[in-house]
Amino acid sequence: MRHYRLNVALLLAGLVVATGMAIWLFLSGLWPQGCLTVIAGFVCILMLWNLQTRLIHTMSAFVSALEMNDTTLRIEVAGDSELRKMSQSMNRIAELYHTNLRELETRKLYYDRILKIMTHEMRNGITPLIAITADMENDPERYQGDTLVEASSLLRTQAEGIKRFLDSYYSLTHLPEPKIEKVRAGDYFTGVKRLVASELRQRGLPDDVVSFTVPEDMTLEIDSSLITQVLINLIRNALDAIEKRSVLDPVENQEDGQVEVVLTVSDSRPYLTVTDNGSGMAPEVMANLFQPFFTTKEGGSGVGLSLCRQIVRRHGGDLHIQSQSGKGTVVSVNLY
Repeated sequence: MRHYRLNVALLLAGLVVATGMAIWLFLSGLWPQGCLTVIAGFVCILMLWNLQTRLIHTMSAFVSALEMNDTTLRIEVAGDSELRKMSQSMNRIAELYHTNLRELETRKLYYDRILKIMTHEMRNGITPLIAITADMENDPERYQGDTLVEASSLLRTQAEGIKRFLDSYYSLTHLPEPKIEKVRAGDYFTGVKRLVASELRQRGLPDDVVSFTVPEDMTLEIDSSLITQVLINLIRNALDAIEKRSVLDPVENQEDGQVEVVLTVSDSRPYLTVTDNGSGMAPEVMANLFQPFFTTKEGGSGVGLSLCRQIVRRHGGDLHIQSQSGKGTVVSVNLY
């Protein structure tokens, strides 16, 4: 605030000079000139008061906006350039504060939802365990031979289900920081194609169901392991959608299922799309797509897409999905 301090210094100096001049003029008997000098001193005082008032008002408005969580208030100061710069900085700080506050509130709702789901799932998983073990304790003679094997199998199944759920939660909340490295797109996708070919063999699908369009000489700055996790997850979802569509209406859907993976550059950033002509998704499914533990698949964990988006965002990008029931799905991934 160099200009502000300079203005204050000049006004104080003017006030001192005016006071001294007024005293000298009055002592010299020059009353009209002395009165004019006094008026000049009062002008200096008013200007000083105005500067201080504007500064106090600006600071007060800034603090009040933060205190009241007012996201609409914008502090504008005309005139002094340094006060104007200060007001602009305050606006930026207030905007950053509100952005961080909204993010914290969103995360709170996010983790509140996870906690509710965890509580619900854990209760559902533990209740049968308690019932069976209590019955075994009350009537031990009943649990012999096949009955004991059946009870043990049920206990193991319930315990494995709880473990799978906890493993899903762990993967969602303990995602490692990306280890970014430069990789050649052609070499990287050669490895991805091998993994996809293995997935297709397991499903009994032909190799040409998934096609890749990749600039060979393009360079990517990614954590190869994490982005591979994203790609394989998205391709598996696309293959599931293709298989689901063929099962739902095998007569009408004579068109061969196809998944297209395309890597391009958009706005100097890598842009990846995974497109399928599968079953697509209804609007009510799309609305909950990234909610933790939400799934429409039997035996699904409901963390895959949420995990994929977290990985992409940790690369400085984002993941978006467009889908229409019966028409297919397009997943777009912007990187860094």
